[in-house]
Amino acid sequence: MSAEVSSELHAKRRAGLARIERLAWWLDDAVRVPGIDRRVGVDGIIGLVPFVGDLVGAALSSLLVIEAVRLGAPKRVWARMGLNMGLDFVIGLVPVFGDLFDFYWKSNRRNERLMRRWLESATTTETEPRSRWPGALGLTLGLACALTATTVLWRAVFV
Repeated sequence: MSAEVSSELHAKRRAGLARIERLAWWLDDAVRVPGIDRRVGVDGIIGLVPFVGDLVGAALSSLLVIEAVRLGAPKRVWARMGLNMGLDFVIGLVPVFGDLFDFYWKSNRRNERLMRRWLESATTTETEPRSRWPGALGLTLGLACALTATTVLWRAVFV
């Protein structure tokens, strides 16, 4: 059942996008690196800590995906966001190369752009967002897999 987007729902989605923009800026662009005129964020900085930093970065990045699900983004949008986040996490586990990749890839900014494009193209939608449980379950399972992979790698290297 489709209907014109209500002004209340539109305002709610714009506020959600503003939260996503703010978080993506903090995670990917908050600090200007002198001399090379590049920006890095909290995600890239904490990613320098092997395994744990990447896991914390993935947890922070998952907040963007959760917000997308909460705002009623279609499955293809938040699934793509999860893919960007997962790729950032998995490649980020590789020492040195993963950190350089993280500084370049900026998955949170990519996810912000995905949400912005969806919001700009969404002219019709359901009047109420669908259930959040499928997205929350998928995100929880993804984070559980990330935690398991981190634990296995940690034990393989340090135990």
